[in-house]
Amino acid sequence: MNLNWTPRVWSQGSADSGDLLSYPSLPELESFCRKLQSDFSGYVVLEEAGRSVRGQPIWMLTFTDQEVGDEDKQRVLMVGQEHGQERSASLALLELARWLVTPAADEIRRKQRIGLMPVANPDSWENLRFNNVNDVNLYADFSLDGDPTQPESQAVAEILELMQPELFCSLHGTEFGWKYRMGESNGFSWTTSQFDRTHSRLFIEELNRAAEAAGFPQDRGEEEAERILPWLPGNIHHSYYSGQRVTSCVHAYHRFHTLANTMEVHHPRSGLIRCRRMLELGNQPWRNEAVAGYPVRTMFQQDETFVAAYGQTAAERRASRVELWAHTNQFVVARGVNEPVGMALTAFSLDPGDYDRWRAAEIDPFLQKYGHDQGIDVSEIRAACRRYPRMQSLRCDQIKPVASDRARPLLRAAGHGLALRLRLPRLASPQRIWLDGRPIGPSPVDGYESWNTQNGFTMVQFNIPPRADSDGFQRHLIAVAYRAPRIDRAT
Repeated sequence: MNLNWTPRVWSQGSADSGDLLSYPSLPELESFCRKLQSDFSGYVVLEEAGRSVRGQPIWMLTFTDQEVGDEDKQRVLMVGQEHGQERSASLALLELARWLVTPAADEIRRKQRIGLMPVANPDSWENLRFNNVNDVNLYADFSLDGDPTQPESQAVAEILELMQPELFCSLHGTEFGWKYRMGESNGFSWTTSQFDRTHSRLFIEELNRAAEAAGFPQDRGEEEAERILPWLPGNIHHSYYSGQRVTSCVHAYHRFHTLANTMEVHHPRSGLIRCRRMLELGNQPWRNEAVAGYPVRTMFQQDETFVAAYGQTAAERRASRVELWAHTNQFVVARGVNEPVGMALTAFSLDPGDYDRWRAAEIDPFLQKYGHDQGIDVSEIRAACRRYPRMQSLRCDQIKPVASDRARPLLRAAGHGLALRLRLPRLASPQRIWLDGRPIGPSPVDGYESWNTQNGFTMVQFNIPPRADSDGFQRHLIAVAYRAPRIDRAT
């Protein structure tokens, strides 16, 4: 298939049209998408994601290997041209579409389902209008507790709700060619939202380095400005003056704990390189994970204790992630403090009232009462803890509710499962592992898993499957006895 469309040369802004990028008209873009689907029907599906104010279709291309089931596929959504004149973002997605049907993308199509919406603001495509025809900034037409107001942004929100993706990328850019000045960046918004940060800066740095290796310099916000992100009195130390609006990226993160990336694209090839790198990273285990995937599994961390999404497949982990993320403000975690080398202990609860009941409790009396209340035998754990005299009290942590939280009923049992993790020192070797007072063996379903992370720790994960018979709050006690070399002797 010839994947080139007939270029349309735009001469606005310069008498020398050779300096400007060429863009397809909307009919040419639709023709390109339909031919892509026709020629690669085993990989490509074209559908309407919605309609604009003026009734023009908002097209979405989906790329995946249709001979491979979706159960273990991660989901990705990338959207371009939420701002009407930023067509370099659209070209980057069209170039990505070309690449996604090549043999180089075989493994990505087998393991991911990727939706591309190259033109989210079709009414503003031809006349280079920033907003839509109702003069609304589609990128910022979102809120933490409501729905978008415009049909174009509603289409994006509906696809996000349907996919609940592991990765969402909103691409922005320019109408001009490479000779015109414009910075490129990943993971933050220049002016729209101070909240528009990705939660994984190391992931974003992989994209920066891939683009720079190909000759496309990238801005890094705080690093370039040598300022910190949080607001200080008078905002005098903020890295740059962003707004406080909720964008499509903030919406995706807030609703689904999606890894959201705002990308500025000056040159379409730079956007292509970064989008490809994102997809490649999704097929690899991230730094602290044992299985391949985007870094979206951790719901809560306090020191060496983690709450994570449960599941053996991408679909199971997605369902657990979205359920747990909506209820993180009720998590209570009580950890053994002054953790000596050799023993790690944590109690977890879905009852916010346990925060006051467990706070600053002495470990042995706590274990005795916990075992009695839960009807479990904790004598072996109590004996193990007594071998470490410094391990005497619990430290209790809870994510506090905030005013903008939508009212939700408490999660009384993790209907999609739960994974609890204890992070141990470097080169630690687990010797005995307990869940709710009983020793457990290795199992990805209802036991433990252990691995050495890329960033140097040893992780023990307790897999707690869905409990259909549970009609009350879930509480769990996890403990590990382990051996670890002294840091100054480790090799």
